Amino acid sequence: MPTFTATTTVPETAHERFTAVHDCWVCGGARAAPWFNDRYDLACFAEADPELAAYTGRVVRIRRCRDCGFGQPEELPTLPNYFDRKYDLRPPTDWLAREFEATYKDLIIRTVLDGLARRLPANRRTVLDIGCHVGRFLHTARAAGWTGEGVEVNPQTAAFAARRTGMRIHRINVARLADEGRRFDAVTLTDVLEHIPDPVRVLTQIRRLVAPDGSIAVKVPCGPSQLLKQRFRRLIRPGQPLLVATNLGHVNQFDPRSLRIALERSGFVDVRVRPAAPELFELPSRPKRFASHITRQAVYTAAQWLPGGVYSPLALNLQAFGRSPAATGGTANR
Repeated sequence: MPTFTATTTVPETAHERFTAVHDCWVCGGARAAPWFNDRYDLACFAEADPELAAYTGRVVRIRRCRDCGFGQPEELPTLPNYFDRKYDLRPPTDWLAREFEATYKDLIIRTVLDGLARRLPANRRTVLDIGCHVGRFLHTARAAGWTGEGVEVNPQTAAFAARRTGMRIHRINVARLADEGRRFDAVTLTDVLEHIPDPVRVLTQIRRLVAPDGSIAVKVPCGPSQLLKQRFRRLIRPGQPLLVATNLGHVNQFDPRSLRIALERSGFVDVRVRPAAPELFELPSRPKRFASHITRQAVYTAAQWLPGGVYSPLALNLQAFGRSPAATGGTANR
């Protein structure tokens, strides 16, 4: 296949490649202001998917809602299945195995499980992990007394998770799973919701999977804090990409208020948002990585204990818990 050259195939008019997004996906407001710009860089798909690679060099413009603080793109690619094609990865089995054994998300997993255990009685321990990846969360949850299932769209990752955990891993849409009458005491989304356009619509579908008086746990990056972090990074290393919404990998930019509103508009109640635990790799011996590890832990601790810390730049990630309202009658199907 010849080398792809973006300048010869990308249309000159932006509207041929994009469709405008008008109202805020979270609150429905129409008052938004320009926030930050980045650029598409999909050149790595030049041979595998030239249509996807054609977006390389285009500008990603993120606008922030003046009413709720949520950030979203002012336009979306018109390429059919853009997000599916971008995430159509085929990771090797040895990488999947290393991911399963890796401990860098264990603090996040423990925080989520502890939070759910405080919100549910001891006899309610069924959990659905949406975007379960290789199954590390489910594996840890089972050891803590939970009965789990997962949802994972990547076929290789889903097959690995099912094989390694022995648990049921679904590769169907959450709405279809809800249509089948499935209900769980808890549903978790860890570093998932930021990747899915129109999050309130998605959360509304997910609420149907949560049994009455059940809980949802959502962890996402905090958009304003991540942007500030990346801008500081650019001061140290000029010319570096922002790595906040590159290629619309993080299509949703939540802050504490907009995350709470998204869950409430989806029908959840008693929503609480707090700083989320960071990824922590095993304590390294090299000074630079050791400093990074200690800094991450210190920033997270400060965000937890500082009054209003969740609204400060120290809250690089957000952890939200919400409750599905109690049933007005009948018995939940779990």
